[in-house]
Amino acid sequence: MTNNLPKFFKTLAIALMLSGASIFGQAQSITLLAPNGGEEWLVDSYEEISWTGQGLGNVMELDFSPDGGLSWWSFGVVPSTPTGGSVNIYVPAYLSTNAYLKITDAGNPALSDMSDAPFSVSFPPLSIFEPSSSSAVFANTLTLVYWTIYQQGITLLNAEISTDNGLTYTPLAQNINALMGSTYLILSQTPASACILKLYNAADPSDFALSQVFQVIPAPVYTITSPVEGQISNTNSFLTISWNVQNLYAPENYIEFSSDNGQNWDIIAYGITQGTSGTLEWYTPLVSSDSCLIRINDAYSLSSSAVSELFTIMPFPLTPVCMVTVDSLTNQNVIIWEKPDSDLIADFLIYKETDEFDVYEVIDTVSYADAPVSTDYDSNPAIRPYRYKIGFMDSENRVFPMSDFHQTIHLTINQGVNGNWNLIWTPYLGFGYTSYKIMRKSGNNPWEQIASISASFTSFTDFNAPSGNIAYMVKIVNPNGCNTGLRDAVYTDVYSNQAAANAVSVSATSKTSLSIYPVPANDRMNIQFGEEIKGSISVTITDFTGRIIHSSEYPGMLAGSSLPMDTSAFPDGVYLLNVEASGEKLTRKFVIRN
Repeated sequence: MTNNLPKFFKTLAIALMLSGASIFGQAQSITLLAPNGGEEWLVDSYEEISWTGQGLGNVMELDFSPDGGLSWWSFGVVPSTPTGGSVNIYVPAYLSTNAYLKITDAGNPALSDMSDAPFSVSFPPLSIFEPSSSSAVFANTLTLVYWTIYQQGITLLNAEISTDNGLTYTPLAQNINALMGSTYLILSQTPASACILKLYNAADPSDFALSQVFQVIPAPVYTITSPVEGQISNTNSFLTISWNVQNLYAPENYIEFSSDNGQNWDIIAYGITQGTSGTLEWYTPLVSSDSCLIRINDAYSLSSSAVSELFTIMPFPLTPVCMVTVDSLTNQNVIIWEKPDSDLIADFLIYKETDEFDVYEVIDTVSYADAPVSTDYDSNPAIRPYRYKIGFMDSENRVFPMSDFHQTIHLTINQGVNGNWNLIWTPYLGFGYTSYKIMRKSGNNPWEQIASISASFTSFTDFNAPSGNIAYMVKIVNPNGCNTGLRDAVYTDVYSNQAAANAVSVSATSKTSLSIYPVPANDRMNIQFGEEIKGSISVTITDFTGRIIHSSEYPGMLAGSSLPMDTSAFPDGVYLLNVEASGEKLTRKFVIRN
């Protein structure tokens, strides 16, 4: 006998022998039941080996001889119970008419048995390799069918499927080219748990092969959630691709891109689904097309794919927020950005975050020809911080993506012991800065800086606060400044809201009529008052840093009057007109362009 056991099998046998002492002292026996002579095994099929015994160990060695016992080849080791067992083994291409099988207790090599008579091993007419019991077969999906022809003369095959473990068969296909060795077939329109594929010689149905029993499962269903229809993405930038999946079989998929409405596709990434959804960031190519598509394909199910709606990839200018500050006179937020040099932009869109996280709505539209400044008249910075973004649309009313957000500083104060004042604020988000400037105003005195602290901290206590009316602001400096493109109109200072012992009031949006013309103004402008504005009127003009440029009192103003104003000395820029009449405060933005 030739011992062909691998080294690890020898080691296993020794270990089992040492652990098998408990079986000594009792009668042991082993009898090979099958194959025991006369069986006809077919290559590439699974055949049963069975045995019985008494006092057996838990591991059996199987050896095969194709030549009547002259030489032996190891079939490996299999588990056993003390009274026997059975196992299905794959029949390799050991052709023989004089084959024997031997079974040996690995813990007691003296205990063995072999076939009483020879059996045969021969090639079947044909054999099916796929689908198998481990194959992924999906309902209503093309599935790879792979076979080998052993018998000469078989040129055409017919295919049938059983979904009830071989009780009945239904025709699938006819006259398949047998010499191809493989094809794709839809094996079942619906899921089934016990399926068998049958292939047979179209000229002689007695020449056939059966597959292993396999399952047909529901195919994965993909839905692309991003990009969406009409979305515009910049070239050489990151685009989020996201999807949902039902009936997931495995997490792997591959993603394709088309820039010509699906005529040509290129694989751009391999995706992984986590749970029932997935996402990845793809760096867009340097193309310009409004016929772009994304397609996601399941790695296993050929029918499981999804195609996005048409979207656009094209180069366009970025419109980042430069800064958002609070006008110290009106206590309302002012959004400032820098105007890119572009023929594409028709109007800038100013967005503000709603009461829902990361949900933004347009609050203002500013023409490309106007100054890149907007006031949020519905804001009240004394209550909370705000977030803003900038986008734009072109002359075709296409809306382009929003910028990253900027968040304002929200300052609150409370009085501590001994007249001290504690300041707490939210950080400004949008650009880097190194320190906060603590500003204080006492009574009618001007604002003054009383301290500077690291941007690492967002609190401060004023131990030297004077008595009486007192107010505070927090200021940061944009290190790069904001160039609005107008003469002498570079902004650097960002202010929080004013926080005072007596809260700064902000009037509700007024319905009182107040207008300015011409727009933009140059050396002169006219202020037109409505019928509601009369009597003593105060007019103040500030720039967007809160600096007062002009202030006048007009007693005895008649209703509906028009007030001319010389603006020839005003530098180009954006200003706020503040009018107080009959206890009501009105604010309007205007532009000077000389």
